[in-house]
Amino acid sequence: MENKSDRRGIGEETIINDDIAKKLKEFGCNEYLIKHSLLVAKIACKIVEYLKKNGYSVDENAVLKGAILHDVGRTLEHSVRHGYLGGEILRKRGYDEKICQIVEKHVGGGISKEESVKLGLPAKDYLPLTLEEKIVCLADKYVEDNNIGPLEKTLNKLEQQLGKENMANKRILSIKMEIENLMEKKMDEIINEVI
Repeated sequence: MENKSDRRGIGEETIINDDIAKKLKEFGCNEYLIKHSLLVAKIACKIVEYLKKNGYSVDENAVLKGAILHDVGRTLEHSVRHGYLGGEILRKRGYDEKICQIVEKHVGGGISKEESVKLGLPAKDYLPLTLEEKIVCLADKYVEDNNIGPLEKTLNKLEQQLGKENMANKRILSIKMEIENLMEKKMDEIINEVI
C-alpha cells in the first residue's frame, strides 16, 4: 500500500524548492547560487531544529529566508562586499530588517567596523550578533564548491586568503562553539544528518 503522506511531503518539498528557485532567479541568481542557497538553508534548518528541541527561541522563518537570500549580493559582485550589497538589495525591495541583517553579516565570521573601512564598506560592524545571524553565517561555512562538507575546507581557504591566525576563522570557530553548546550536539553530527 502506498504511503500518501510520504508522497505528499516529497511533492511539497519540490514545490518549495521550485518556488525558491523562481524567487532567486528573479533576483538574478544563477543555478550555482540557487543550489548553494538551498544547501545552506538545509543546514540552517537542521540547526534550528536542535536549538528548538533544547528550548531556545529562534525565528525559523527569518533563518530560512536569510539562508535562501544570503548570497543575492553575488548577483552584483563576487567579493567580500556581497553581504553588504545583498542587504541593500533586500532593503530596496522592502524586506524585513532582520533578514537584511542576516544577509549583511554572513560573510566570513563577520566583519568589524575597523575591517569594514579597510575593505571599502560603509564603516559599521557586520558581526553576527543574533542567534539567527549566527546560524546562517555558520551554515554557509559548511558549503564549499556547492557541496556540503567539513568546516576545515572553508577554514583552509580563508587561511590561504587571509593568513594564519586570521580573525575570520577565529570568529567562525567561536560561533561554531556557541551553537554546538546550545544544541548540545556537534556540527559534524548535524552535517552527517543533512548529507
